Amino acid sequence: MHQEHTVGLEENWIQFMILKTKLELPPLPPNTLDRPRLSSTREQLYKFKVTLLTAPAGSGKSTLLGSWVQHEQTACVCLDDKDQDPLQFWLYVIHALDRVKPDFCREILAHFLRGYSMDPRSALVLLMNHLALAESPVLLILDDYHAVTQAEIHEQMEYFVENMPPSVHLVLSSRTSPPLKLEKLKLRGELRQVMLQDLAFTAEEGVEFCQDALKLNVTSSHVHDWVQQTEGWVAGLKLLALSYTDSTEQVRSRSANRLASTSQNDQHHYGDRSVSEYLLEEVFHRQSPEMQHFLLSTSVVQRMNGDLCRALTDISEAPQLLRHLEKEHLFLITMDRGAYWFRYHHMFSSFLRRELARSGTEQVNVLHAKAARWYEQQGYAAEALDHYIHGQHVQDAARLLEELFAHFIMGEWWTLRRYFDVLPQEVVKARPKLYMSYLFLIARERPYGEMMKELDGLEHMIQVHLQDQLPPEISSYLLQVVCVMRAYMAYLNRDLQGLSDHLISYIDQGYPDDIAFQYMDYDRRESMRLRSFHGVNGSLQRGEHCFGAITNRWFEESSYVTSYYGTGYGEIKLEQNRLSEAIHYADRALEIALQIKVAALLVPAYVLKARIEMAQGRPNEGVKLLQQLRLLLSVKDLEYWQPIIQAHQYRLQLEIQPIVTAKLVVDDSIIEIVNPEISCDQVFSSLVRVRAKLLLGDDEESLNELKRIRTLAEERNWLTEQVDCGLLEAQILQRQGRQEECMAPLLRAITIGSSEGYIRSFINEGEPVKSLLQHYLYLRRTHSISDSGIKLAYVKELLSAFAKENRDGIPSVRLSPMEQRVFGYIAEGLTSKQIAAEFGISAGTVNTHIRRVFAKLGASSRAHAVQIAEQQGWL
Repeated sequence: MHQEHTVGLEENWIQFMILKTKLELPPLPPNTLDRPRLSSTREQLYKFKVTLLTAPAGSGKSTLLGSWVQHEQTACVCLDDKDQDPLQFWLYVIHALDRVKPDFCREILAHFLRGYSMDPRSALVLLMNHLALAESPVLLILDDYHAVTQAEIHEQMEYFVENMPPSVHLVLSSRTSPPLKLEKLKLRGELRQVMLQDLAFTAEEGVEFCQDALKLNVTSSHVHDWVQQTEGWVAGLKLLALSYTDSTEQVRSRSANRLASTSQNDQHHYGDRSVSEYLLEEVFHRQSPEMQHFLLSTSVVQRMNGDLCRALTDISEAPQLLRHLEKEHLFLITMDRGAYWFRYHHMFSSFLRRELARSGTEQVNVLHAKAARWYEQQGYAAEALDHYIHGQHVQDAARLLEELFAHFIMGEWWTLRRYFDVLPQEVVKARPKLYMSYLFLIARERPYGEMMKELDGLEHMIQVHLQDQLPPEISSYLLQVVCVMRAYMAYLNRDLQGLSDHLISYIDQGYPDDIAFQYMDYDRRESMRLRSFHGVNGSLQRGEHCFGAITNRWFEESSYVTSYYGTGYGEIKLEQNRLSEAIHYADRALEIALQIKVAALLVPAYVLKARIEMAQGRPNEGVKLLQQLRLLLSVKDLEYWQPIIQAHQYRLQLEIQPIVTAKLVVDDSIIEIVNPEISCDQVFSSLVRVRAKLLLGDDEESLNELKRIRTLAEERNWLTEQVDCGLLEAQILQRQGRQEECMAPLLRAITIGSSEGYIRSFINEGEPVKSLLQHYLYLRRTHSISDSGIKLAYVKELLSAFAKENRDGIPSVRLSPMEQRVFGYIAEGLTSKQIAAEFGISAGTVNTHIRRVFAKLGASSRAHAVQIAEQQGWL
């Protein structure tokens, strides 16, 4: 998807989708017992790569983590069962790291999003490389990891754990052993495990907890019995203590006897309902009817505050009841340091929901509806949607999702997919606009033909069945988007002819420009269309048919489409060395880009203009254009585009001050490539570095880098990059005196260039490539090299283009009209007698003209004269 908006949405993500409360552990409650033997384990955290904390619910994991966090600067994510999308999972990790590494989101988020959709592993490498730059150790805690069930997340976590830099120390807290392969870490002594037996209360700690923390008037002997009965299980001990506050001895005795009668095996599994359920019932049933109603009504939400509790319970004093629960330590956990958001302990929450379920589905659904309306009014759209869906209010869920789609499409694809997966298809299809959104979302997953049939059916439904049900402006808009969708499907499937046909059909039907076109370039924001466009990838022929048809039909429209494709068409004309046409399309593309003011249009248009200036021998003017571009971009856009703009500027400056600029390029980390395979722009930046190293004489490293890039370009069928690599390799080998070897890479470039019509890429390399072409021509004329299917006419065309550039500074040779005609016959191989017969003059006169031509050319023979003429591009 087009990421133009995504880069600027960091704050919106925090507010709209990334819940702040999930990025910090709950602060320790006031009755927390300080246990020095566990607190001391904090000092060992940085001695291990991974600390694995596994124990059942209610064992004190969160309390232990909270004690560690009190003394450390920690990145934390509190996971839950909604965290099943891999991208969402890593976005939470990145936002958590932003809290301990200021500006981490700003540095990495846009690049991570851009790379993840194409290659998740490369995006993780980018994340780890940025973490490796941390000056101090980073402690990352993933709490409740057992909530994650997606195998893809586990696989990526294994890769992350195995390769994360030494500066990162990971803590995994889980009720069960996570399905990760950690054996290697254990063998290397890099894994530390903290388990149930480590967390269990000792007899002395139990006494201190009950007498000092809970302020119970209970004997040490009594507490020792409780600790023995619960085997130190923290939640069980607390439940017994809360039951103990009941005034009747009968209840106390019943609780103790129930524990005593439980089998040893059951007591070992403290989460077993036979123990915990009974004790929770004891605590619940001793609450007042009003408090029981409060507890059950608020159990449907995962987080709450006073205002939400009032809406759920219809009790005006609900905020006070919430504070009372906090004061009574009744399994209520503060989620933020401002004590605004709360949640129930997971074990208590599960019990309350089971109790609530007894009242029937209808009552539960009513509570979900109340929660959804409150969340929607407060702007928490994701939670509102969750409750509408959980409460089976699918029409409200569909309505809200339809309203929010424009926001979601900016980047939260994982959220969209989760909601569409649970909404009934008939509900989605009943809303054409929502159904259109759904088709847009799944476009990559469905076969091309199947999606086209879906769109045909949708178009028929709008035109026939919904004709009288929808306002005309809505019907027209939906049909307009159907046309955009067809173009998008063609784009995804590299059907360039289909893309062209659908966009031309769109304009032929008189539809206005639409924001949907800004999502056509889904995966990439690149500075050069010809290289990067899906299905073109450097092919001038494919690009000519697609970009040319679209641009010429849309040329008069001041639209996104005109600028987008016009830039690509201008790039093709530049490569064909048709500069006046390139200027024509570049000017129009830039004119519209300046009107729309979208960076994804501005950057390619300005880059094209700068490249045209270089082609006209004015690289200084190109540098000025790029400097002007920087002033037009917002701070956020400039953060993203600065590396590639700088790379283009360096490419221009290498023409002005080669050695000085080359040193700057090599020393500048801004265009260093972490994962060049991610985009064409990054490969271009890498090639700029190769050019700089070539100028500084670093041949071997340059050859190795070119080999790596060429392999990648061949795998992905990137033609321009293959031409660039061939020409640069040939120049290095020529400079090393390896004349025979330099022909192979040159021929690779010529083969692609001749089939596509490349000109400018050769000319831009200057005298070294001109010399190589001249040598190749000589080898062909002397039959020292096979033709390999390459037409000499193309090589002569390239040399002719070099001559027009007049790069070598050789003064032009002027032949008289008669000398030109005589020389033409010489090139055709005619003898002096044959030429004389053509003109009706003597052979001696012809020889006189030939001697004059030789003198002007500095040639020693007819063959030498023809060779010089070919090299100069005269023939």
